[in-house]
Amino acid sequence: MFEAEFPRLVRIERLLQRQDYAALETLVVKEMPRQLLSEETLDAARLLRQNATVVFLASLAVENLPKPFRFKAWLAVYQSIANGAATAELAALPGRHPLRLIAEAMVRKTAVDAAVLKNGHGPLDDWCHAAELAIDQQRFDLLEQIVRELVRRKPGVQDWLRFTQVLISRHIHIPQTADTVALGRAYSCIRDHLIARLPAVDKVRSRLALYISQCHFRAGNYAAAIEAARHATSADHRIHAAFDTARAHCFSGDLDQALVWMDQVLELQCARGPVQTPQPVTEVHAGQAPKQDKGPPKTIFDPVQASGALLDLQNALEPIGKKAFLVSGTLLGFHREGGLLAHDKDIDVGIIGWEDQYEVVNALLQSGRFGMDLRRLHGHKTYHVPVRHIGTGVSIDIFVYHEEGGKLVTGVQSEFGYLQKFAFTPFGLNKTGFLGIEFYVPDDIERNLAENFGNWRQSDPDYISHLQSPSTVDVGGKVFQIVGRIRALEAINAGKLEKLSRVIQIMTEHQDRPGGMSPHILELLQTAYDQRTVAEVA
Repeated sequence: MFEAEFPRLVRIERLLQRQDYAALETLVVKEMPRQLLSEETLDAARLLRQNATVVFLASLAVENLPKPFRFKAWLAVYQSIANGAATAELAALPGRHPLRLIAEAMVRKTAVDAAVLKNGHGPLDDWCHAAELAIDQQRFDLLEQIVRELVRRKPGVQDWLRFTQVLISRHIHIPQTADTVALGRAYSCIRDHLIARLPAVDKVRSRLALYISQCHFRAGNYAAAIEAARHATSADHRIHAAFDTARAHCFSGDLDQALVWMDQVLELQCARGPVQTPQPVTEVHAGQAPKQDKGPPKTIFDPVQASGALLDLQNALEPIGKKAFLVSGTLLGFHREGGLLAHDKDIDVGIIGWEDQYEVVNALLQSGRFGMDLRRLHGHKTYHVPVRHIGTGVSIDIFVYHEEGGKLVTGVQSEFGYLQKFAFTPFGLNKTGFLGIEFYVPDDIERNLAENFGNWRQSDPDYISHLQSPSTVDVGGKVFQIVGRIRALEAINAGKLEKLSRVIQIMTEHQDRPGGMSPHILELLQTAYDQRTVAEVA
């Protein structure tokens, strides 16, 4: 729905930030015949929280369209948000207009007085627009107030369904770092009052249960997340709910139940045949979860862009004297290919000692070129800090190495809730040339690569590092078993038959360990492999 608009909106936002008005004018002339001044385009810009682009497009619409009333309203709202105070244009909107009431509360950074909201007046579309504004600006407390006011007004089932569709269309785009406690209460309130013996209502109630579960999960209320997921009973949502349940169990430390529920996910996935499945809002680091609504397009790994991101990383760290060094796939590309691997998906660097993580992260943030979720910093428990290069969208994994038991140990702290560790022979650092600058690498590169990849000299795009690496700690243990199930799911979804075959072989070797895959699950995976192989040949 929104995705087609994202590329040109991103270009407009960047040109506005750079104040490159000549290029902006050229772009506008080119895009104007493609409905640049449509409500759908403005809606997409609002969803992306591109406030400057919203003001720009609304201003163009007001100047060029014959009936720009709605654009005038949005212009007044976003100018007020940009100014941090209600403008005269916002005050010109009807005093009881829901959009005005929510916008005024937003610029005041307060709630809406319940009596004032009770006097709000307008058709359902106006309340939907007010809800969109609250979601887009992450004021979920205001959304909750809107929902409770609608409950008081007792809308019919069809109106509830229309209103809920607004929330559903935006849910996948809510940032993972957002505080969604109030959003979960809003969803629960709707679900409590949306009751009718209609298939469409049953499906919406099931989806809301899924979203309520995800809101509880983000808040760390894992038991509540598991309970809410039980009510996601639609056939389209069951696999999604099982995955979220498994993840919540993993975060709560119950690996046995996480394994039980991941087996249910695999059963449901295999029963679906060779199709994509729904994906939870929270992405899984160690493997793709099932796919739901499509979010913003994913960045394709471009070695040239990745090189630029790595250069920016080094330039940010050099002034503070910190030594980030090449590791894993990036080190392999450097030593074997003389550059970054074309089939890689991110950049891997390391730092030794958890104490440096704060200074490193601060330097990256201060550079203005990197973004990250600061909740990933756990002091001496930090093994892995994912960051993103803002200019290119390239992901960079910073692995933190700890001295443990005579080894240098790092790990992957998955968004599924587990820590998987990898142990290496201690090493020093050598300075070397890479991508035109000086960088650091382990002093015995070939030993490090052998411990990470085994036969590193032979290219193997299907290598499953988290299952095949000789450096893996506790091979066959419960974390290993969880990773195997996630990798199987990932391989099925992506149609990567060689990876699926390898997972089956590896998990068969460890099926007798606690939490090992049962013969039934292994048989299902083998059948899925065989079916997809036949389909591919046909």
